[in-house]
Amino acid sequence: MKNIEAKYIEKLVDIMKNNELTEVTLEDSDCSLLIKSNGYKPVVKEKTVVQEVVAEPVVEEIVVEEKKNLTPIKSNMIGVFYAKPSPNDKPFVQVGDEIKEGQTICIIETIKLMNKIASDVSGKVVEICIEDGKPVEYGQVIMYVEQ
Repeated sequence: MKNIEAKYIEKLVDIMKNNELTEVTLEDSDCSLLIKSNGYKPVVKEKTVVQEVVAEPVVEEIVVEEKKNLTPIKSNMIGVFYAKPSPNDKPFVQVGDEIKEGQTICIIETIKLMNKIASDVSGKVVEICIEDGKPVEYGQVIMYVEQ
């Protein structure tokens, strides 16, 4: 297509006029040819108006539930929280269980090490705050225990 003759281009322009085409593209491995016209019918272009919308900040009321008589058990490391010793086993503890100080309540995996986490209080498990297999941060509440 490097040596396109003017007659060939004129023929393409005639084809465009006869078929009311506004654009023709020819391509091969070496180059491409694009022929455009402004059309043969009146073209009406709508002007697009862009309106800037400023979003108002959403203020949510944060309600902090007072956990009277509840003791939080917090993570002492960063990792992945596991409620069960293995996928097919029962959870170490569930809501409603009575636990004792020193009892294993979960596993936190850190750098491929499975760390058993023991409760530092005795009481009834009222809430488990982390979903099995989810990340846990240092100091994040794992569960609440009623003493």
